[in-house]
Amino acid sequence: MCSLFRPVLLALLVLASGIPSASADDMGEYNRRSVERYLSLFQSLDRDGDRAVTWSETSGDLNFTPVFNDMDINRDGVVTAYELNRYVEQKFGLR
Repeated sequence: MCSLFRPVLLALLVLASGIPSASADDMGEYNRRSVERYLSLFQSLDRDGDRAVTWSETSGDLNFTPVFNDMDINRDGVVTAYELNRYVEQKFGLR
């Protein structure tokens, strides 16, 4: 039984050693997609093209509205492109 246990243990250790890098790659990909989603959403909500989204422009969007106040740094009811970029950089570590 001991001779069978060693190869199985070795195989598990080899497999487990690859898990952290896969997780880091997955997290990086998740962050990149999240940033792209917020940038695309911002552009679609910016109906007048002024590179800013007002509270009324969000119209209750279920993806943007919940984080609107987190993005609106100066609490003026407007999320500018600068504020959006700052938010995604802080939240996801990407520009």
